[in-house]
Amino acid sequence: MTRLVVLPALLTAFWSVALAQQVDSGPAELADPAVATVEITNLTKGQILTPAVFITHGPDSAPLFVPGQPASRELAAIAEQGSTIGLINLYRADPGVLSVTRLAAFVRPGRTASVDVTFDADHRLLSSASMLEMTNDGFVSVLAVEVPCEGSRTYLVGAWDAGSEANSELCSQIPAPCPSPRRAGSCSPGGREGFVHVHSGIHGCGGFPPEIYDWGPEVAQIVVTASESKSPPGALEAACPGRALSSAAANDGNSQP
Repeated sequence: MTRLVVLPALLTAFWSVALAQQVDSGPAELADPAVATVEITNLTKGQILTPAVFITHGPDSAPLFVPGQPASRELAAIAEQGSTIGLINLYRADPGVLSVTRLAAFVRPGRTASVDVTFDADHRLLSSASMLEMTNDGFVSVLAVEVPCEGSRTYLVGAWDAGSEANSELCSQIPAPCPSPRRAGSCSPGGREGFVHVHSGIHGCGGFPPEIYDWGPEVAQIVVTASESKSPPGALEAACPGRALSSAAANDGNSQP
């Protein structure tokens, strides 16, 4: 009789310890994020693109900018000076952001540079900013575009004006070497615009001749490619649940009877 009483008590104690261990172990670790490669090509004749900041984020994160609205202080710092530290710190503190990555290189006309970014199912959007160096406050950007689950997506992007500084085109107000021989003159645009808008280009009334430093409708090509080889096993499937289903369907369609 004693054994029949003690055994249930021992079992109860055993399962209590086991359940406590399960609770204390915490939730399972999240899967590692997937990797995408971003390539940026400078399509201008004479402009230089400063080192870009790339942000992978969800739909609830603060937008990099809103056309027609004032630029943030951090975005204005990139557009006016190519300074990235403020924007990096701002978005690293944003709970809706997965990664903030800085491209180390300046991208000269006709050249391409690349960088890897990470993304997951909750952070499939990509935003970026890079200064057009021979401008007062011009910048290049992709704004909340979706990272592909497979293959590549190509974006031809124009130039934005942060509206945070008057477009004087004065060498003394632009953080780039002035052309030689030095040109005199200044544009008189009537002050800063105060909102982000499409850039009107270089007009030649300041120190930078438009035949060299102006541009057409597109100033850069940005290609975003999902990287199978650089992503951890299963990361692309976790980031893109539909990808696993489409792959399975393709395999079923290719199977032989």
